[in-house]
Amino acid sequence: MLILSGCGGSGEPEVQWQRVAAGGYHFRAPRGWRVTVAKDRTTVKGGGAFLQVATFPLVRVYTAGLFDKVRSELDARMADVAKQSGGEVAAHRVVTVDGARAHSYDVRVGKRTDRYTFVLRGKREFLLLCSAEAAVCDELAASFSAG
Repeated sequence: MLILSGCGGSGEPEVQWQRVAAGGYHFRAPRGWRVTVAKDRTTVKGGGAFLQVATFPLVRVYTAGLFDKVRSELDARMADVAKQSGGEVAAHRVVTVDGARAHSYDVRVGKRTDRYTFVLRGKREFLLLCSAEAAVCDELAASFSAG
């Protein structure tokens, strides 16, 4: 009986998702969170957590061959973000978003960790910002698609 009592999941409800589409991209966010669409950004809020996709023009056309070269610029940018927020860059990793490599950074501010993921396509930058539990941030990156 003791062995079986540990089976069957954590007892926490499974997250239900909603599809959010705007600005030539889409992603999934927790159902019930409030969606706000502005000119160059989409924000989804639930309680004290949020997701945001912001778009910015690039000066030059980005190609996959520039992936390693943009890292130093992104490292400096994230160091500035961390400093301005009173936090620190806790991690950098390479992730796959929408079928291509992307740079992702964790910025720790107190007990909160925000995840910034940079998806570069042609002459557009998509900044995926997640200030929520890791599973929500993972779903944002896994479900994001530009186009």
